[in-house]
Amino acid sequence: MIKNAILSLKKSFGKTILLFVLMCIIANLVIAGLSIKSATVKSMDQVRLSLGSDVTFSYNMMSFMQDRDKGQAMSEVIQSITIDMADQLKDLDYVDSYNYTVSANVSSDDIDPVSMQAQAETSTDTGSMRPDMGGESSQSDQRVMMDNYDFSIVGNTTMAYLSDFTSENYVLTAGRLLSRDDIDSQYCVIETNLASDNDLEVGDTFSVTTTDEDDNEVVVELEIVGIYEIQTSSSMGNMMSNRQNPYNQIYTGLGVAQQLSGSDSDITSATYYLDDPDHIEAFKELATTSTDIDFETYTLDANDSIYQSSISSLENMENFASIFLGVVIVAGSAILCLILILTLRSRFYEFGVFLSLGQSKIKIVLQQLVEVGIIAVLAFGLSLGTGKMVSNVVSGILEDSTSSQGGVMMEMPSDVSDMSSFKGQGNKGNMFNQAMSAPTDASLDVSMTTETVIQLAEITGLICLVSVLIPSIYILRLSPREILVKKEG
Repeated sequence: MIKNAILSLKKSFGKTILLFVLMCIIANLVIAGLSIKSATVKSMDQVRLSLGSDVTFSYNMMSFMQDRDKGQAMSEVIQSITIDMADQLKDLDYVDSYNYTVSANVSSDDIDPVSMQAQAETSTDTGSMRPDMGGESSQSDQRVMMDNYDFSIVGNTTMAYLSDFTSENYVLTAGRLLSRDDIDSQYCVIETNLASDNDLEVGDTFSVTTTDEDDNEVVVELEIVGIYEIQTSSSMGNMMSNRQNPYNQIYTGLGVAQQLSGSDSDITSATYYLDDPDHIEAFKELATTSTDIDFETYTLDANDSIYQSSISSLENMENFASIFLGVVIVAGSAILCLILILTLRSRFYEFGVFLSLGQSKIKIVLQQLVEVGIIAVLAFGLSLGTGKMVSNVVSGILEDSTSSQGGVMMEMPSDVSDMSSFKGQGNKGNMFNQAMSAPTDASLDVSMTTETVIQLAEITGLICLVSVLIPSIYILRLSPREILVKKEG
């Protein structure tokens, strides 16, 4: 049977070459689809890990602004978040960790803030807090709003998950961050410019002051255990007072912030860190059904717009790859079937002789399968070398398409010399250059993997099996005499 298959391939050399070229094309297209599909799945996992899965529990300000009476003061209606309310959520499924935050405004006689304006323009007279609105005042004078507090206290259950630190917008330069063990301590972490302006270092102490609702002065002494440096200036705009300046932000444990805010039961917000962004909606639904919290007054904000937009683009690309694979498999099988059906007409006499000599129809079908299988193995081996180039071309086309639609964020070149890669998109060398280089979008890693090779082998085998069995049905239903009668010439 194998010998007959090899002899048949040699005899019909033209047909053999045609099938080989066709299978190479099909295999390369399958590799392209599989590689892109695998890359998008991998990218979605990376996006889930990189963007995090935190959900913030806070007062629903949007609902309040829609329902409040005209002219009604916000302080009259806004309800605080209590620790009892936040605790109902921390033990729900999907929650890996949590952080409670309390904010307070303070002043200090021991240290000076990183000032927003020159000292000559600063006044401690509370009667002159408003800029002179008569005549023409400068824009900077109109924007500056003075208040009695120069520092903002941010108390946390732990600093381990704060986004500014995990994203490295803030970088620890000395000491350590606060942990859950420091929740009731008087330790603090300050910014390096504030420390430098006041000649402070880890281990030094200073006092902060605020006034409670009864106008009693509350003084707390803090010890510095960590100093951090702000790496980005994105949060520096539109600041109207010293306490809004991030350089004057002081991180403490939750207990100190509660003492300064005047309440040991209220918090500003609570953040829950889930095990996977895919569970955000399930967590919200569970919170609604498993707690007595009024989610018309309060809200769970996932801040996942970037995640959703990124995932949406990748899911569209994965769907395209799946459709592309389906079309290749169906079209490839159909074309191979058509070619094999056409070649059967010239082999009716051969099959009729085999059947007359007592060879079973199953062996004849298996011979066809062996012939196609030998060609497929050779095409499979060649495609492993050329498939990478095809994947690069297809992924490059997808990058161009999705970037023009705003679906995928493309990294722009950092200098003018890099712009050369964006020129000559229509020249003849572009397709070759694209094939020889990996896609510029790092999320589209179309590299060949063992899983891709195995899937290619399975799909190639399926295509061969279908393309042989369908034409063979025609042979199996005929008798040797009918086959010989149909022989032409």
